[in-house]
Amino acid sequence: MELIEILKQNKIEYKENEEMKPYTTLHIGGNADLVLFPKSIQEIQLILQHVQPIVLGNGSNVLISDSGLRQPVMILRHLNRIEAWDQKIICEAGASLKDVCLQAREHTLSGLEFAYGIPGSVGGAIYMNAGAYGNEMCDVVKEVVVWHNKEIKTWTKKKLAFAYRHSCFMENDAIILSVVFQLNKGNQKQIQMKMDELWQKRLEKQPLDQYSAGSTFKRGSDYYASALISECGLKGHRVNGASVSKKHAGFLINDNQATFQDFYQLMEEVREIVEEKTGKVLEPEVKILK
Repeated sequence: MELIEILKQNKIEYKENEEMKPYTTLHIGGNADLVLFPKSIQEIQLILQHVQPIVLGNGSNVLISDSGLRQPVMILRHLNRIEAWDQKIICEAGASLKDVCLQAREHTLSGLEFAYGIPGSVGGAIYMNAGAYGNEMCDVVKEVVVWHNKEIKTWTKKKLAFAYRHSCFMENDAIILSVVFQLNKGNQKQIQMKMDELWQKRLEKQPLDQYSAGSTFKRGSDYYASALISECGLKGHRVNGASVSKKHAGFLINDNQATFQDFYQLMEEVREIVEEKTGKVLEPEVKILK
């Protein structure tokens, strides 16, 4: 039986020949042949029995080719349930980090303040061990429920191989279904103050009003990518509709209907100029899908 018939029979939401721009924070990308929107773990299990899709949450760290995607795409935005229990937050992979942080605050649980304002989903944040202001996901994750080898499994933090902007999910085909965060009892007013402080820093330093994928390049062991880019005089450097933010050099932005090629070429030019002038080789943080 063809996949489309299976989707119809089981009333799983899907779209064919769907433009991907609206599903990414960079607002770049052609059409995907098939986009799936499961509403439950059971629907995900059924999908994965028939196809291995590209998985997206909020699309906040990807650059998609203008030629589109032939591999089916599964978007987890409907899997967004969040619960608080004791000093834990249990949430599905499609939940936004912002909503998780707000839920933690409501239950006076501290530890996730750093993540407030990171424009991603929980699953995406775990996948890349997202972090900010000296903290990372690995600091607060207790365990992750995954689909792997046709089974649902629970993996503890030790198995996740967390490192800077890295997790085991970059080397295997496991799909993150839900996450348990282990937090600490705190003071709601102090939690809110910390969240407000970090949000204000983001507003002042980052181009939050522009289409971007966040930090385009990873931090090195002995340098900040944004500092090197700035030192090389690349703020404002442009390739057609893509440019290096004048506000924060670590952000490459789509500020005038940039194409995939515009953005990719800008990344390459920045890398080449930085390597030529400083000897440092910048490693992309953005995942390229084509």
